[in-house]
Amino acid sequence: MKNSYFIALIIFVFASITDALDGKLARKYDVVSKFGLFMDPLADKILVLAAFLVFLRIDILSNIVFPWMVLLMFLRDLLVTILRIIMKKAGATMVTSKLAKLKTTFQLISIIALLLLLSFNSRIPFIDFSHYIRFFMITVTLFTVYTGIDYYYKNLKIIYNKT
Repeated sequence: MKNSYFIALIIFVFASITDALDGKLARKYDVVSKFGLFMDPLADKILVLAAFLVFLRIDILSNIVFPWMVLLMFLRDLLVTILRIIMKKAGATMVTSKLAKLKTTFQLISIIALLLLLSFNSRIPFIDFSHYIRFFMITVTLFTVYTGIDYYYKNLKIIYNKT
């Protein structure tokens, strides 16, 4: 089973790097599309939430990844996606904020940390990283909620000014 976690780690890191590279190249060569602006953040949300949903099913992580964390992340992403659709209908574009990019980075780091824990924890028996990762997960969850509130506060002003 440890090997499958390590393989998942490699695949996840590869997916994260190619996603970041895709965005950089699109901006560098000015091939940004409306479809990409909408779908790229949505794909990020699906990648992250799918990983956390899987982690909920792994007994070893039951004291690190809690259902309330995944629920809050899901609700935040759902509400931000709804806001993005509302803004599009109002003729406004919601640009991904620096805070949201930082949130995604923190979420990716937490997923990588969890996969590292699953892959290598039994090989380092004298150190228990789970407490640190749990604290980081709580912090990431709260930061995720904060970025959702920040999005609504900033973008609802734009919608009200357009109408």
